[in-house]
Amino acid sequence: MQLAPMRFVKIDGTAVSVTVASAEEARAAVKELRHKKRELKFLRSALAKKQRAGRAQRAKAAKSSKTGLQTFLDDMRWGLSAIVDQGTQTADTPKPLTLAEIEAEVRRLDETLHNIEGCILQLQGKLLAKA
Repeated sequence: MQLAPMRFVKIDGTAVSVTVASAEEARAAVKELRHKKRELKFLRSALAKKQRAGRAQRAKAAKSSKTGLQTFLDDMRWGLSAIVDQGTQTADTPKPLTLAEIEAEVRRLDETLHNIEGCILQLQGKLLAKA
């Protein structure tokens, strides 16, 4: 997914910085920050949904204990599918995110959202002081 380009705001990792020269640019930067905040909240909600599904799947797998025969059959199915799919699999297929990676990404998004809110507050405070 491609996020909207920004004129006044720069985001490096989780650090957010704003460069404005006038009150008009500051107002535009506040709008830009609010839009970026909505985009990141949308991404965060999608990741949180994946996280909940992964936790539910892991809890379901933990409840059902497999017998030795079921484990053997699952391993055989996996081995056969790996042999059959070996020539048909493309190299561009991204591997799905693990639960730990999703949690790390959610934490990173939370920190970025917090920093965006701080920039919005600072810009609004400067605009109020100039008014």
